[in-house]
Parts: sequence; structure tokens; C-alpha cells
Amino acid sequence: MKKSQWFWGTLFVLAAAVLVATQMGWTAFTLNPFSVVASVFLIAALVVSLVHLSIAGTIFSIAFLLMLYGKPLGISSLVPWTILLAAVLLTIGLSLIFHPYRRNWQKHALWKNFQHGFNHHPDYDYTESTQSADDDVINIETSMSSGIHYIQSQDLKSINVNNYMGTTKVYFDQAHLEDSATANINCQLGNITLYLPHDWNIVTDINSVMSGIDERGIRNSGTGPTLYIKGKLYLSGVTLHYV
Repeated sequence: MKKSQWFWGTLFVLAAAVLVATQMGWTAFTLNPFSVVASVFLIAALVVSLVHLSIAGTIFSIAFLLMLYGKPLGISSLVPWTILLAAVLLTIGLSLIFHPYRRNWQKHALWKNFQHGFNHHPDYDYTESTQSADDDVINIETSMSSGIHYIQSQDLKSINVNNYMGTTKVYFDQAHLEDSATANINCQLGNITLYLPHDWNIVTDINSVMSGIDERGIRNSGTGPTLYIKGKLYLSGVTLHYV
């Protein structure tokens, strides 16, 4: 079994055990089913955010955990607005301090080793694919895994990218648009990176919840084909690289 499946499977098994134990009165504290399920997803979001060095995802995952367990921790007076405001201020402050150095962090040997182990270990579900030149509608699915996709369609109309707790990279530099195309992205607890030709016009319409969108390179503001990027993000990150 892949290590990622071991991790998530164990997390849900432990959640089931905690839920049963608290409902049976075997513990000194009680938790309702909602708290247990919410804890699982918040812990998963925290792990994914740490792996991808997402400051916002990490801080808000911790903030919501603190809000969820405010009473037993004795911080009920801080819930919710003080914690949320503190999370916003911490996110802004740490992003301003550390964002310029993020690329350097990723070049550090320890980070490279960790990243290599997480994304490219033989036991990790890693995929790489090339979409043929005949495909005008493309569907990409990533679930608790990592994948790289090279789009070579010469008449791309639409592409659907669904990511759940994974990492997806999509290269469009060999694709061709006759006039316009639409990229629909749906990402939960994951990360999507799109490598886009610099001469394309990019129009984004993305709804995000505790997520971030990062643009790198120079976006085209002149004539050329248009790619409309639409979708939803939940505790995730999207990076647009103009190449």
C-alpha cells in the first residue's frame, strides 16, 4: 500500500476510534461527530499546507482547530473573532517576511530531500502523462497523489482539472488555442500549478476559501488567444507560471 494511503487511512481509522470512545464515555472528554470529522479535515489541511509551505493554509488550519476546541483549551473568550483576526494578521505578516525567500527555501537540500521523498518515492502514487493532439476536451483527476500532464492539443476547447489532497502540474506550452478555451479547476486540500504560454490572455474567475493564487512571470495584455480559468479552491493553492 502506498505511504500516502497509509497516512490518510490511519487518520480516518483514528477518527472513528475517537468518535466511538467519546460517545461510549470511555474518555474524560466528549466530542460530537461534527467535531471529529472537522478535525480530520483540518489536520489533513494542516499537513498539506506544511508540505507545500503554504503560510495561509497552515495558520488558518491551526486557527480553526483552536476555535473548534476553544472550550477545553480555556480560550473560549478568543473565539471566533480574536483568533480569526490574529490569523489574518499573522498570515499577512509572515507572508511579507518569508514570501521573497520561498524559492530559496525550495532550493535548500533538506527541502529537496523532503520534497523528493514525498512526491517521488517509489511507493507514492506518481503519474506523468501526455494528452494527444486530437484531444480538444481534457479531463485530469488527481487524488492523494502527484501528477504532471503535458497538453499537446492543437485545438483545445476545455480542460477540467480536479485535485483532492494532491499535487497537479499542467504544461500548456505545446498546446494551441484557435480563439479561446476554458480551464475548470476544482481543488481541495491540494496544489495546482499551470504553466501557460506568455502570449495567451488569461482571465481568472476563481472562488476560493482559505486558499491562495500566485502568479509568476508577465501576463500578456495584448492580442492573442484567451484562456478562461474558472473554478473553486478550498484550503488549496494555485500557481500560474507564464513561460
